[in-house]
Amino acid sequence: MSVEKRVADDLLFLLTYMASIATADIDRNELFKHTSEQNYSLSIYFKRVYTLAAKWSYAYSKACKFISKKAKFAILKEFFGRMASAMSSGEPEKEFLRNEMSTMESIYSNNYERSIEALKKWTDGYTALLISTTLIVMVILLSTMLYPIGDIHQTAFVIALVMVVICGIGVFTIRDAAPSELRTHSLETGSKEQEMIKLLCRALLPAGLIVTLGLILLKIHLGYIMIAAAAFVAPIGVMAVIDDGKVTGRDFNFPAFAKTLGSLAGTMGVNPNIAINHLDRETVGSLEPLVNTLHKSLSLELSPSLCWDRFIKDSGSELMNRCARIFNDAINLGGDPAEIGKIVSSSSLAIVLLRMKRKPVSANFAGLVILLHAAMSALLIFIIEIIVAFNDALAAMFESSGLAEGAEGAMSGMTGLAGSFGGTCPAELTFLYQFTVTAIFIMTISNTVAVMVADGGAKHKIFFYGAIMTAVSGLVILVVPGLVSTMFAINV
Repeated sequence: MSVEKRVADDLLFLLTYMASIATADIDRNELFKHTSEQNYSLSIYFKRVYTLAAKWSYAYSKACKFISKKAKFAILKEFFGRMASAMSSGEPEKEFLRNEMSTMESIYSNNYERSIEALKKWTDGYTALLISTTLIVMVILLSTMLYPIGDIHQTAFVIALVMVVICGIGVFTIRDAAPSELRTHSLETGSKEQEMIKLLCRALLPAGLIVTLGLILLKIHLGYIMIAAAAFVAPIGVMAVIDDGKVTGRDFNFPAFAKTLGSLAGTMGVNPNIAINHLDRETVGSLEPLVNTLHKSLSLELSPSLCWDRFIKDSGSELMNRCARIFNDAINLGGDPAEIGKIVSSSSLAIVLLRMKRKPVSANFAGLVILLHAAMSALLIFIIEIIVAFNDALAAMFESSGLAEGAEGAMSGMTGLAGSFGGTCPAELTFLYQFTVTAIFIMTISNTVAVMVADGGAKHKIFFYGAIMTAVSGLVILVVPGLVSTMFAINV
């Protein structure tokens, strides 16, 4: 996540927090003090304002004006500048912060949508780069059949380096263009799926490494090694995808839950911890298991903060982690539950709707890259197997026709056949095959990372995409040589 995108993301949640606690009609000292204590990168700026005003006797308008000049980011300069003007004019903080939050939602939405458009273009560009790098390798392989290209080892090294650079640029560009978001929280415990992922990582990753190294030492076919490696990481990736789907569903239902619970508490004139007893829990969608657990815990008169903390951890969602804490902090400070529910719901709903726009783009890109990876890998193996097959066929032809003694002289005149088919250089053919496999490895890693950064979400999803790409590469290396042997069998 780029620094500028993180600033916009943090500022949106900080404004949501400030607008929520402002409904409690607290004074400016309390407003800035509580905001400065939040776990966001921008909280330090609010702490500086609070320090200047509370300890150095600055007027808050002057403190905000001073910080606006010192802030590194334009969006912060503008915000503190507007806040200084509002305080100077006597505009109520509650009204100002609500308007600023609405404005920030619009800015955040606009930036997110522009990032999606950029992501669409750069994912198309990445597929073009993928095809181009494959064509480069194909040209090198075919050139060895037609013309001597000099030091083949040096040429292969340069081409491999070019592939790494091109693929790296493509991945970096997609990462830079992709919208910034944190879907899963980083608390010590998470959802059931996230806890299962931790256990699977501890068990499968070391076992997979040991098995893979053992297969390499036993000189098992590379295709089987890659499939075995994919089989060990696939369960982790599948569980991560399942968790991502559940977190997405919970995020989708949370805005309605927060608004309904806040409205119910405001109408009844009670705390949300009591109002939840009257909430129709069948209407909260995928949050129902978590809400039921929360309700039971509160009914046992356990500590409300611990109950909500368990609710947040079990959700596995960073959005719910931030918004639920905002909701509870504002309620505990004496804010209006109905207003707080609307504010939190509005902010979280804006983010959920934007994520829904991203999903089709990343899903289509993932499907396209997987298909292209299979096709390009198969094509490269197909070409190198044809080269080997024709070289063997040509050598067999000279031997069976009784021209073996003159083969060397005849082939020396055929300068167009680099590496001299039939006169042959098995070491070069072996090196070309290794170069082809290296190119496939580079594409496997690059495509895995590209799809992951385009999709976003939990970092463990990279095992899912990595397992698919690696298994496809292994199958190609296993299957294509047999097809070539069948299709191009030549009786000489």
